[in-house]
Amino acid sequence: MASFIYLDNASTTRVFNEILSQMPDIFEKYFANPNSIHTQGQRVRNLIEDSRRIISKFVGSSEDEIIFTSCATESNNTIIRGTAYIQKDKNKILVSPIEHKSVLNPARYLAKRGFSVEFLKVDKTGVVDIDDLEKRLDKDVFLVSVIHGNNETGVLQDITKIGKLCREREVLFFSDVVQSFLKEDINLEFIDFFSVSGHKINAPKGIGLFYKRKDIEIEPLLLGGGQEKGYRSGTENPQYIKFISDAVKIWNSNKSEFYNHLKGLREYFEGRLKEVIPDVYIVSDSVDRLPHISCVIFPKIDAQTMILALDSKGVCVSSGSACSSGAVNPSHVLLSYGFSKEEALRAVRFSFGIFNSKEEVDKTISFIKEIYDNYMKFIYFS
Repeated sequence: MASFIYLDNASTTRVFNEILSQMPDIFEKYFANPNSIHTQGQRVRNLIEDSRRIISKFVGSSEDEIIFTSCATESNNTIIRGTAYIQKDKNKILVSPIEHKSVLNPARYLAKRGFSVEFLKVDKTGVVDIDDLEKRLDKDVFLVSVIHGNNETGVLQDITKIGKLCREREVLFFSDVVQSFLKEDINLEFIDFFSVSGHKINAPKGIGLFYKRKDIEIEPLLLGGGQEKGYRSGTENPQYIKFISDAVKIWNSNKSEFYNHLKGLREYFEGRLKEVIPDVYIVSDSVDRLPHISCVIFPKIDAQTMILALDSKGVCVSSGSACSSGAVNPSHVLLSYGFSKEEALRAVRFSFGIFNSKEEVDKTISFIKEIYDNYMKFIYFS
């Protein structure tokens, strides 16, 4: 039993015991290069293709539409830069301002190289303005990128509606589904690309994938031996490919139970938190959110103080703020929602995993109350 309470599952998740227990055996049995034609190499190749088959069946895609990578960051870069590099007549990308930095920074990279990058509007709850999107979908746009479930606030976007609009305008649509994958239903009908990260779904770090509709071509990010249908050169990681498919199987077999557990913990946490600190603000609690993420703006106390105080008590949480050169910068996501810099710097993200319990929530709430009360006494007497 861990001596700490881990409520930072949007950052990474604990690997399933079922995966951990088989690691020595899988690494021993499947070490050959899957691109070799000898028996052992082909045995490993079969492991990869069986895993691809499992994932594609769950996703509802064909097998050759699933491309394995090292992580979602690589997937995101491949999709965004890969679609840009093959353009001849179009030069514009539309991106929501609430994307993960592994989407925003490749878009900015392209902007420095002559592409036009425009940011869509979001309302105060963090929902993308569909009317604004529709107005911006002109003849120069080749790609729209909108995250499905936000990694800081959990806000869900209607990617079917967005994708349908893009398809009508003959524009490619990409969605980062890293946080929503296996938790929310994803309809592929109007999606051209999506990205997934293994360590967000209780598989190890170092494995990811992307879905690419088979009739679309993109320029590969990595050039080499032409593995993964030519879209991701480099010798595959067969063991981790198996482990991400195992994670998909486990989640799929327990989807309702896991979803209800996560949502129950989030709702219980937010209810208890409002009891002890009535003035606390739950970001976007009026719209559809992912079941496991709660973004909380505390009155008066800044996020860094709360996070470090909780850490001293063995509770792991995080925020969307970034530290650069000694200065703490507010979350770009919350600023996009219209929150002030000061409000954004008081936001803490609590993200729940399938291994968390109500008892851990109760302990965390008691710690938060203690920290907050002591802080208020301190500023009162200062």
